[in-house]
Amino acid sequence: MDLAGFPATEQKALLAAGRASCRELLAACHNRAELTEPVVNAIPTVDWEAAEALAGHLDDDPSFMQDAPLRGLVTAHKDLSDTAGMRTTYGSPIFADHFPDVDAPLVAHLRRCGLITVGKTNTPEFGAGSHTFNPVHGLTRNPWNPALSAGGSSGGAAVALACGSVSVAGGSDLGGSLRNPASFNGVVGLRPTSGSMPHDVAVDHRIQMPTSGPMGRTVADVALLLGAMTGVEVSATPATHMPRVAFSPDLGDLPLDPEVRAATQRAVDVLADAGWDIVEACPDLSGADICFEDLRGLGMSLASSGLADDERVKATVRYEIGVGLNLVAEDRALGSFSRISKALRTEDWLRESWSQFFSVGRFDLLLSATSQVPPFPVGMEWVTEVGGVQLDHYTTWMRSCSRITVPGGPSMSLPAGFTDRGLPIGIQLSGPRGIDHSLIALAAAAEEVLGQCPAPDIGALAVLDPASLPPGPLG
Repeated sequence: MDLAGFPATEQKALLAAGRASCRELLAACHNRAELTEPVVNAIPTVDWEAAEALAGHLDDDPSFMQDAPLRGLVTAHKDLSDTAGMRTTYGSPIFADHFPDVDAPLVAHLRRCGLITVGKTNTPEFGAGSHTFNPVHGLTRNPWNPALSAGGSSGGAAVALACGSVSVAGGSDLGGSLRNPASFNGVVGLRPTSGSMPHDVAVDHRIQMPTSGPMGRTVADVALLLGAMTGVEVSATPATHMPRVAFSPDLGDLPLDPEVRAATQRAVDVLADAGWDIVEACPDLSGADICFEDLRGLGMSLASSGLADDERVKATVRYEIGVGLNLVAEDRALGSFSRISKALRTEDWLRESWSQFFSVGRFDLLLSATSQVPPFPVGMEWVTEVGGVQLDHYTTWMRSCSRITVPGGPSMSLPAGFTDRGLPIGIQLSGPRGIDHSLIALAAAAEEVLGQCPAPDIGALAVLDPASLPPGPLG
């Protein structure tokens, strides 16, 4: 019985029925990690001994955490989240030897939910950018083709899931950090409604876009983890009605790689053949790009202002902090006429416009491409060209996700097929604020039509020589 290859919901059922033990599930995940980690580097910090001790305790004492919703399932936490007594670096050399005294609130909550933590998943430095590499832990590679990017910033989490090294994984999302890596690795990633996650800690009341969220191999796995994260059970029963869906692959004007456009269209055709009412339409997202950039910079500066001139930090992070510091200085001088004030007004307007789009059009969902590109070569720091269009900023290629971030509704990347080169492609399903549970039901229905993504070739990864692979941006 290949426990590590089962979805988390099936693992949970086997544990509950006594057909598998917590020790056995952990050993299966450990074996997957031993086979794949030398190549993919998804979980660079591990403590298998502590995990084995907890698994043993759970097996030996059935009354221990008996009602915990995720009892015995295996996870690793993103290296942006503090874990008490376990190295937490944020991907930065400044924190290379950082061992927090206490867990982040969500980490503490998930421990109480019965998850067995095996380590930390890799992330870009301070989560900036959608390509997972940093000078502390190095590069995380795509298990479908290790010469290509795993995406980010929850890249390690997505890869660990795809490889079966963990049952479920939490992550965080600002401009696509749950959705882009889900698309790149053939897993499911949900960005919940902004502000809906009870254990998130905001750096400032004006910063509403960042959120934590669940990742899994199936929609049902994501529903299971979301329910544990929020304390409200989430059903993954597929919706039975045929939804009315607005379809805009490029959100109106974004450049798309031809393979992404083709794969997205194929998925739409399959759903339409299954009876989905799909109409070409796009909400008005005017101003979303600059709004996102300004509020992102503000958030970075409020969280890390002391690092603006620290050359140990990568240039893109220092750039973001500098943008935010300049905006703060302008805000003090201009008040309601500043760019920060304008960005906040734009965010409010986009939230209202977003809601009206679904209401007036009677749309259940918006369907678009998750990522503008398929996985790209690991040696690139960021994508500089899409579909013949040259890009001049490290986040421009992520706008298919970041535009959706600003209105604040839930958004999910769902595996929807492959490119001609065998690389996973995700479609993005988005909806009005607060419909997270309905979105999951509709995504489950779409998954029934499109099929679940298979696992990458674990055997091929196990025999691959890491030295034969091209280096990442840091060499």
